[in-house]
Amino acid sequence: MTMEHADSAELKRRIRRLLAVIRSITTDMQVRGNDVHESARHLADRVTALGRAAVASISSGMDLESLVLDELLMHGIDRSVAVVEGPTVLLNAKSAEVMALVIHELATNAVKFGALSQPQSRLRVVWWFQGSASTHLHLEWAEKDVRMAAMKNYSPGFGSQVVKRLIARELHGDGKMDFLPDGLLCTVEVPSAEALHTHE
Repeated sequence: MTMEHADSAELKRRIRRLLAVIRSITTDMQVRGNDVHESARHLADRVTALGRAAVASISSGMDLESLVLDELLMHGIDRSVAVVEGPTVLLNAKSAEVMALVIHELATNAVKFGALSQPQSRLRVVWWFQGSASTHLHLEWAEKDVRMAAMKNYSPGFGSQVVKRLIARELHGDGKMDFLPDGLLCTVEVPSAEALHTHE
């Protein structure tokens, strides 16, 4: 196969994957029967998050720290209000797209109901490699000192599906969202081989 044909095949795979994710988003919205205008806004935001990750990861991978900080900035959140740290990680195209949705959903919910909506609350986003050979990438989104009464209007929707279903299906990993007494804890663990950008 020539380089041109290989690039064309990869582009087709990426388009099919993006369309599958967008189809999943719209299907979930239809099932939940949300307000039309609100659904349109959420769809636009999610597609934008996907698009940013897709463009950024085309050639040299997507830096995980940049992905997290860019999403916070899109919500008008300065880095000073959150701890964001971990080793340098370049995500491949597929994992960048999935993780972009995960971070987008977490940030959106935090701005509406969680740590980014309450001045006394704290947000910590950290990641590290597990295993003697760094076989797994682990990410933790932890919200602390949140008045959980604000969460009474929150209904887990597409965000929880992204964390649980897409992480498992697309990256063969594991994702969990736990609502603790003082805030949300989201953990994601994926095999490094599924997540990391490699130079060919």
